[in-house]
Amino acid sequence: MFKGGTAAAGATAEQDLPLSYARTLSWLSLLVIMATSLVLSFFIANSAREALLTRQENFSRLLAENLNHQIYRRFALPTLLAHGRIALRQASQYERLDQVVQSVVHGLPMERLRIYDFTRVVAYSTSREELGRMGVGPESLDSTLRGGVPKPELISNIPDWRAIFHLPLPSGTFVLRTLYPLRGEPLQPGAEPPIMGALELTQDITSDYEQILLFQGVVVVTCLLSSVIMFALLLMLIQRAERVLADRMAKNRQLENELHSNEKLVSMGRVIASIAHEIRNPLGIIRSSAELLQRRMGKADAGTSRILQAIYDESVRLSQTVNDFLDYARPRQPRQDLVDLDLVLSQVLAFLEGELGRVGVAVERATSPGLWVRGDKDLLYRAIYNILVNGQQAMDGPGIIRISSRMGGDGRVVLEALDSGPGFDPALLDSVLDPFFTTKDGGTGLGLPIVSSIVNSHGGEIQLENGPEGGALVRILLPAAEPEKPEEPEAPAAAPAPAPAEVQPAAAGSGAAAAQPAAGREDGTPGPRKES
Repeated sequence: MFKGGTAAAGATAEQDLPLSYARTLSWLSLLVIMATSLVLSFFIANSAREALLTRQENFSRLLAENLNHQIYRRFALPTLLAHGRIALRQASQYERLDQVVQSVVHGLPMERLRIYDFTRVVAYSTSREELGRMGVGPESLDSTLRGGVPKPELISNIPDWRAIFHLPLPSGTFVLRTLYPLRGEPLQPGAEPPIMGALELTQDITSDYEQILLFQGVVVVTCLLSSVIMFALLLMLIQRAERVLADRMAKNRQLENELHSNEKLVSMGRVIASIAHEIRNPLGIIRSSAELLQRRMGKADAGTSRILQAIYDESVRLSQTVNDFLDYARPRQPRQDLVDLDLVLSQVLAFLEGELGRVGVAVERATSPGLWVRGDKDLLYRAIYNILVNGQQAMDGPGIIRISSRMGGDGRVVLEALDSGPGFDPALLDSVLDPFFTTKDGGTGLGLPIVSSIVNSHGGEIQLENGPEGGALVRILLPAAEPEKPEEPEAPAAAPAPAPAEVQPAAAGSGAAAAQPAAGREDGTPGPRKES
């Protein structure tokens, strides 16, 4: 893993923020809505059922009264006047009664009609095979024969809750039975009319009841669907609120981290400003003195040369440490030049080629040319340099650094460096980008924080993770830029050939001046140099 880095870069904000109270409220709302909907649907369906039964009961009573009137006027009274008594066992009387009944009920939804005498025997029935039968009347037949009018009775051979699952229903599943006393006319004014028997009307209301069940099912299903839809909408609103809240919390955390980082920078800048002059100037004197003594001593005294070389190396190291502190505490504002990131990477690899080869580190490069960004070439050089040096130090011996670059789908250039070292410790990943955090002996803990500061100043992002097969992976994302198109030069006008000039001898030092630009980078910017 990278040992010289600090504080874990940009921990990803939580996307699923727990809002348990809101989710619990949504589930409770679903249950309440479903329960209310079911109660309401059963209430509506039961009201419709009661309305149907009331309508059928009223119809059966009107039909019974009409039958009672027609039977008395058209059959009972003429038969008593003609024969003195009613004897339905006689075929002629039975046929006359049957004609009267059929003329009244013809075309009406009636399944069966019975007339009982006072011995509970079936005296008349639309089904002749029932004539003379006893014990087929309901329990309320006795009260009817005494003049009572019981409430019509609904008879079914299947429970209501099961009937809804057996649609369509066969005929006769639901029937309405109505008992009505068969009365004559009073013999004297004000007297009670005599009771001649009892009428039993049986109506098949299966089709109407089936419509009620269908209506009930539609109401229940509609209520359930509306409840589910309302719950889904509520859940979507909660999830949206969670995402918005998570984004706001992530931004707040980012602002807090930036605030803490700025506070650290301010305090660090004050300390460094006070000690910079106290440390850098003596270090420069020590380094220059050690270098001067080395030149004067030559190879005369090997022991003294080693001591002077140690003094020089340590002064260079300390000077670099002070420079790291200054670079992190006082970051400079980057320029906004067009920079070819592939060219900067090539320059870094050219500078590190010798050191990487000496320690046995191979570089596998799979980069895309022509990846341009807006920024400061020197700062980007420093960032890439720190990443590769940290990767080399993390492997602590031979290994491989794989470098790749590409254009991302979000309009950003992606540069990745994956080493073959042990990778990041997951428990310490959140602290890798913190200033002064290091697991390397003698490290300052400012390598990756400087990289993060440079990348952030360019409007980019740095991501740290472990590779799929091990090793530490550092990913840099920078906003892409379009390269400027060169203007086509105008054709030069024809001019007379100049007269040959006298060649002057080169002045002293002109050769060094001519060779000086070649010592820099390809674009003329100075490359990194060792402290001398």
